[in-house]
Amino acid sequence: MEVTLLGTGAPWAAQRATLGMWITAPGCAPLLLDTCGGMELARQLRRAGLDRERVENVLVTHQHLDHAGGIPTLYLGLDRFTVFATAATHEGIAALVHATYPEMASKAGVANGVVESNASREIGGFVVELFPVVHRVPTVAVRVSHGGKTLAFSADSLPCEALVACARDADLFICDGFVAEADGAPMIRLARDLMHPTAREAAEMATRAGSGALALVHLLRLSDPARILEEASDVFRGPCTVPDDCQTYVV
Repeated sequence: MEVTLLGTGAPWAAQRATLGMWITAPGCAPLLLDTCGGMELARQLRRAGLDRERVENVLVTHQHLDHAGGIPTLYLGLDRFTVFATAATHEGIAALVHATYPEMASKAGVANGVVESNASREIGGFVVELFPVVHRVPTVAVRVSHGGKTLAFSADSLPCEALVACARDADLFICDGFVAEADGAPMIRLARDLMHPTAREAAEMATRAGSGALALVHLLRLSDPARILEEASDVFRGPCTVPDDCQTYVV
């Protein structure tokens, strides 16, 4: 299984695109997990050398624009694909499409698959499990498994037991690491207010979960990647990275 991180930043992190990733495995249809923040999705797919025509299954963790904003881009560029999301997230996506390209809202080739929290299902050959987490809107963390390998993705959330469960024994845990606590009290407070974990908290969850490796994403524009990596590495003893956009991991 391979995962290419199309975007690794939070909104206003001008040097990074926002969250999206491309997951592949032998015998599976590619899975686009979150969609970056808008038209940047097309640029990031091209930058990563990925063929947009292979987009078939899209899984969206929540309705915030930096995760779901690429959906209208897909409506513009593709004839056929399926969007998987919870019912609450589908409502947000529908509102986004109606607000941007209402004439495409009933596009014949776009299907909606409703997924449930605290459940697993097969999507394109992958086994996908969803965990309800703690954010400002209904959000799910995602666990993707194939061929004895597992990738976990936190989406956006405060630290919680559901995130630890999602990351349990995962080969790679891709986790929101918004800021470093070493950046000071105002930054920690901002992470709390926006409902994201710090780098230290992400590392603590990865340690509790027994994850094999940790990748920290969704960096705030004011964050220092080196400081985030140092803080997480002090806690988590496995391989720990702060990836750049379009970096690929073999799971």
